[in-house]
Amino acid sequence: MSIAVVVVAAAVAAIILVSRSPAVVAGRAPGKPANSSTTPTSTTPPTATAVCPLTGTPAPGGVVPARPALAVKIGNNPSARPQSGLSKADVVFEVPIEGAITRLIAVYQCQGAPVVGPVRSTRWIDVQLLEQLGHPIFGFAGGINPDQALVASSPLFDANYFDHYGLYHRSTARYAPNNLYVATSSLWALDHSTTPPPALFDYSTAVPSGAGVSAAASADLNYSGILEVTWEWQPSSGRWLRFYGSTPADGASGAQLSAANVVVERVNTVPGPYVEDSEGDYGVHSITVGRGAATVLRNGVAITGFWERSSTTQVTRLVTASGTPIDLAPGNTWVELVPNDASASIVPG
Repeated sequence: MSIAVVVVAAAVAAIILVSRSPAVVAGRAPGKPANSSTTPTSTTPPTATAVCPLTGTPAPGGVVPARPALAVKIGNNPSARPQSGLSKADVVFEVPIEGAITRLIAVYQCQGAPVVGPVRSTRWIDVQLLEQLGHPIFGFAGGINPDQALVASSPLFDANYFDHYGLYHRSTARYAPNNLYVATSSLWALDHSTTPPPALFDYSTAVPSGAGVSAAASADLNYSGILEVTWEWQPSSGRWLRFYGSTPADGASGAQLSAANVVVERVNTVPGPYVEDSEGDYGVHSITVGRGAATVLRNGVAITGFWERSSTTQVTRLVTASGTPIDLAPGNTWVELVPNDASASIVPG
């Protein structure tokens, strides 16, 4: 069984992250000011059915933290690996960018991480995806002026490194630009909002069966000639393990990255109107409003269907061919945006 997936994306604009040159920062909209130096401690009242909105798992101590979602843009080129903090994210979006590579958007709510990164620059797609989370905090490190201005004018809380550089730190163990990191607690301290995000998915412990459902051992997503992402089902752990080709995708802790769910969304892509890097490459705009094919991997099965979304502020719906919502397994989720003109394959289980 195969699904279509594409390669797009281009070389990382390293210079954007290590300097505030006029070409990068001049004329950008200012970030929203900090209004606190401490993390909010208020919580929603505990209930017997309190679950984390972005994982469907029981909330810590039965209490959903009264705070917004927090997203951080993370590099994924080989020199950015292994990354920190991905294993603690509720949801991770993988998005193609210029240069035949992808970047990651790690989203946190019920739990955080003391070190997240390397933090990289924003792209047009970030606002398109994150607006469905309400008013999330967004940590990133610069970008071209139009992309930064889009964040500043959006419902997102702009936690740009260049406006809040005291909250970020650089590691001496790596070279710039892949050495910038941040703690989730530092970014949550910027915003006193106590409103959790809406749920992005439907959850059920029952494994789907019937039409459109088949056993799956692995999924190979060939983003480009230099980036092949593989997800392999491991029955012993009940998790999907992440690989780059045949090489385990380990986090900075040494543990292999894994997910309870992998959602593959086929999307149309169009060239962006602006050059994104010093190589003269134009951006990649993945269209996430409308309808497209989707495959959900959970519990060793692949469920084929569609993603649907009417606007950027609306939560993406996952449905079967008959229109029935597709339930995910409680736990963390990776969402893979794969262009329609690339190929990938799902190996039957």
